[in-house]
Amino acid sequence: MSQCAPGDVVTIYAENIGGLDTSEVQFTPGVTVLEGRNATGRTSLLTAITGILGGDSPTIKADADEAHIQIEWGENTYRQEFTRDDGEIRRTGESVSNRDDLINLFVSLTESNPARRAIMQGGDLRDIIMRPVDTDAIQRRIEELQSERNRLGQRIRRLEDDLELRPSLESRKQSLKNKLAEQGEEITELQERLEQHDADPEQAEAVEEALGSLEERKQELESIQNRIRTQEDTFEALRDEQSELQTELDALDTSESELDRIETRLSELTSRERSLAATINDLSAIVEFNEDLVSDADSELLSAGDSADSLTATLDPMSETVQCWTCGSDVQRSEIAGRLDELRNVVEEKRQERSEVQSQLDELREKQGELQDQIDRRREITRRLNEIEAEIDRREADIADLKEEREAVRERLGELEEFVAEHESLQESELIEEYQQLSELEYERGQLEEELSTVRENLAELDRLEQERDQLKSQQQEVREDLESQRTQIRDLEENAISAFNKHMEEILGVLDYENITRVWIERKAGTEFEASHGGYRGGSATRFDLHLVRETDDGKAYEDTIDNLSESERNIVGLVVGLAGYLVHDVHEVIPMMLLDSLESIDSERIAALISYFAEFVPYLIVALLPEDADVLADDYAYVPAESLIS
Repeated sequence: MSQCAPGDVVTIYAENIGGLDTSEVQFTPGVTVLEGRNATGRTSLLTAITGILGGDSPTIKADADEAHIQIEWGENTYRQEFTRDDGEIRRTGESVSNRDDLINLFVSLTESNPARRAIMQGGDLRDIIMRPVDTDAIQRRIEELQSERNRLGQRIRRLEDDLELRPSLESRKQSLKNKLAEQGEEITELQERLEQHDADPEQAEAVEEALGSLEERKQELESIQNRIRTQEDTFEALRDEQSELQTELDALDTSESELDRIETRLSELTSRERSLAATINDLSAIVEFNEDLVSDADSELLSAGDSADSLTATLDPMSETVQCWTCGSDVQRSEIAGRLDELRNVVEEKRQERSEVQSQLDELREKQGELQDQIDRRREITRRLNEIEAEIDRREADIADLKEEREAVRERLGELEEFVAEHESLQESELIEEYQQLSELEYERGQLEEELSTVRENLAELDRLEQERDQLKSQQQEVREDLESQRTQIRDLEENAISAFNKHMEEILGVLDYENITRVWIERKAGTEFEASHGGYRGGSATRFDLHLVRETDDGKAYEDTIDNLSESERNIVGLVVGLAGYLVHDVHEVIPMMLLDSLESIDSERIAALISYFAEFVPYLIVALLPEDADVLADDYAYVPAESLIS
């Protein structure tokens, strides 16, 4: 979110920028009109504003080695300085935003704006509108969600396999309860018979208790032995896991500083790639424009030289001496063509450099992912090692306690065996047999109760697993919805952009009242599934935006025309609406609540006024450069800055 509040006063300071020596201008919310003739510094001021907002760097004066721009937006101040060093311009300082793509595409709608040029030259509209979207990041997020969805699915399937045990456990539970009921009846019956014996019950009972205790101590001793073995086995398994994890940890080569370096380099290369793309677009436009001039022998911008050269020029047109439209000097057409070859070479070099930067970006992103995986694995291993260390300590203590308990049971067992041996004769009586039978029944009942308790615990664990499964299914549904949202994000943005353009284009045509243009709209032509690496969709070609135009004859018949037949004024209108659509779809007002308009001379004054009024409804700060005759028809409540006020 921008720190630039729409209600603040904005002050711009510029020195040695373009054609300006020094300039200080204040802007308030609403429409500000920079009124003046050409070459009065208005465009230079707009390029300065573009630069300090975060867009392309402005040019500095040819006779200056240093320049600076400063903007005060409410309580925030941003300043940039420019230094000429061996023919290179070095830019330092802080801009209002680092979103140069949004500013160049949808804030600075000057003559060189890519959206306007795309309409003028038949460029790729989808590339213009969707360029700020990080499609690579969206694809990476899709892959992450797919992995999470698969992980949840595997865990849910394992849980459902475990839950299939419930019927058998329920059956075993009922069976154990029935056996316990039967044994309870046998024990009660045996106890009633024992109460009817005339023999010395106290002695028999003592022997019976000793026998029962003897069996219990034997069972207890065996149980302790089993627990000791279990603890020792677990202890050894923990030691093995600890050793394996430590070996893996020692082998991991991780460096968070290296990850920070990679992320910093990624940011630098991303900015460089965007800068190269903008440079390539600008140079390509210059080459194409000058190619048209050189190839057009009747061009008004290239004035022929002396008539003495006419015979030579007739025989060799490229030797003709012409007056350069930019500097006014006399040059041969072949020299201009040679310069164009140099520019083409520069464009090709920039394209190769951009390709190299893109390759570096791919390599760094792959290395970033690998390094992050190693760092995450190291943290996971460290956490597990700490858990294992604590578990080993606890197991050691448990084993020591069990061994002490085993010695105590052995001692008690020896005492019982001695007591039973002294009363061996009593064991042969029927009373002892019945007491032994009772002891066995009670022992069996104890075993059944223990098993029943285990079954109940297992059923309780299944209840927990069932809850976990339901929670995971809920998470799985959320992941699926997020995945679907990511997959449709690009398509939704495209459709929103087209809808915004078509809506505003329809309204603009109504406001500007072009008599023979019925409708101008964009149609989306898409493939199937989104594929970031190809800029489009799997199984189909890249999405494209087709611009359509419908005209109407004098007798009211509608027919579709081509954009090539639009006038310069009409093309400028369409380009500006493309910029407005991008401004709204990408919520640019949240980053920079400002828009700059320039080079509107091809549009008649009344339509310029209507256009500015329409744009002002959506842009908090609208700054427009106009000729005096165009500014005269605007509303009186706008702020006006005459050209002479641009120079301090």
